[in-house]
Amino acid sequence: MLSSNSRYLIRALVPKRFHRTLRWIARIRQPRRAYLNLSIPAAPAVASPYSFAIAHDNPLKELGDKYRPTKRLHNYLPYYWAHFRDIRHQVRSVLEIGLETDRSLRMWEEFFPNAEIIGVDIDPKCRAFEGARRRVLTGHQGDHAFLKSLVDSTTYPIDVVIDDGSHLVKHQIASFNYLFPRMSSHGIYVIEDTGGVVEDFHLATVNAMKSLIDNTMHWPCDFPASNWLALDGFGDEASWMDKNVVGVAFYRWMVVIMRGRNPRDNPYLGSSHE
Repeated sequence: MLSSNSRYLIRALVPKRFHRTLRWIARIRQPRRAYLNLSIPAAPAVASPYSFAIAHDNPLKELGDKYRPTKRLHNYLPYYWAHFRDIRHQVRSVLEIGLETDRSLRMWEEFFPNAEIIGVDIDPKCRAFEGARRRVLTGHQGDHAFLKSLVDSTTYPIDVVIDDGSHLVKHQIASFNYLFPRMSSHGIYVIEDTGGVVEDFHLATVNAMKSLIDNTMHWPCDFPASNWLALDGFGDEASWMDKNVVGVAFYRWMVVIMRGRNPRDNPYLGSSHE
């Protein structure tokens, strides 16, 4: 069953509720799928040849050691590196919600050499962190009027949003609902600090973001699976989220949501490529 926050997210971003309802009913009629049933060995026979899935020796790790933001202690930087390394020179606008210090702003300013770095905090003292390509605004992430003025003030559409703000579920979801549709067409939205680390023991924010998996995996009703290569676009039955969410990644205490053109970002669809 969907959590209350998942239902809220869907109501806020998916206007075609009737179509969604029909899809849910169709799923209910399907037989239940068995959960994974893994047999866990007492110990691996051979040690893994690597210590972590993402290499730690990278430029962002070096910047983390230099500026020492708190996200470094949560081990977020390897995942940021995995998602940002190929776009760091193309990104033109980065928004970070929640500052307290200028450590993270300076790290992002050096990591994204061509971007304006916008910081947001409710404490006006954080305005002292402005300088060079850093701009700081005073406001509340749950205030839509403030978020509108922020979006309207940027030179370019926001490419990257990093929510390290209040850590409250209602604010995390409110900020996402407003900002995600207003990002650049291939923007990346990150929510830091979810779950038990901020006393969200029921994983409300995480469960709300899980609903985006359905959007990423959208499949038109009655479209034959055997003809998948011809499915290079969705019709009116698809919601905006179906067409614009291309991926969701969950890490410990962190969620990354990727905008894109679903399924049009695949250059091989609708063609004769084999």
